[in-house]
Amino acid sequence: MFAPAFCFGVDPTDQSATARIAALPQVTRGQMLATAKRVAAYKWTCRATNLKAACLKNYASNWHADQEIIGLPYGWGDMDTPEAFSQKLARGMAAGAHSRDGISKCTAGVDCSGFVAMCWGLKSHIYSTRDIRQIAGRPSYNWFTDMQPGDALVKPGDHIVLFAGYNADGTPNVYEANGAASRVIYRKSSWSRFIGYYPLVYKGIVE
Repeated sequence: MFAPAFCFGVDPTDQSATARIAALPQVTRGQMLATAKRVAAYKWTCRATNLKAACLKNYASNWHADQEIIGLPYGWGDMDTPEAFSQKLARGMAAGAHSRDGISKCTAGVDCSGFVAMCWGLKSHIYSTRDIRQIAGRPSYNWFTDMQPGDALVKPGDHIVLFAGYNADGTPNVYEANGAASRVIYRKSSWSRFIGYYPLVYKGIVE
């Protein structure tokens, strides 16, 4: 069932917010995790033509020619699906970019907020970590025990990850577009890593 907007603290008199939420793609948790897994498991080969960014003077690639990589590369400001990324690689665009490169039109990949938005069914990179709260409510549950796969952990202005489940010791597993790893990864994490973060639940979720 589609989650009603007021459950997440949206003012029902705010017509713009209500319309925005009503227009959100509806997606199940299973679909969210399937997308995350597909992007993290995506295998691709970096060619020599993908090591340079035509529109960036000081671009430095994280890869080398003919390297085989698992996980869509981290791309600052990008939100490419595996299919779109493959097409851009074939056109000779650069594989991945970081904040130091800025947002450009000659790189391909996905950044952290773009990755979570993609898993939530969005088709365009509209929201950053600062404003993704517009489409995801902050729940009142105990996030050390009650998060569900497909929820997110966000630190506005910094990073966002997709929660995948708990380990036996209570620590979280997450999917994320990780700048340090330069790609989308699945990893076992620790709660100490998420100091300053808080959980979010997508408002278009179908439970």
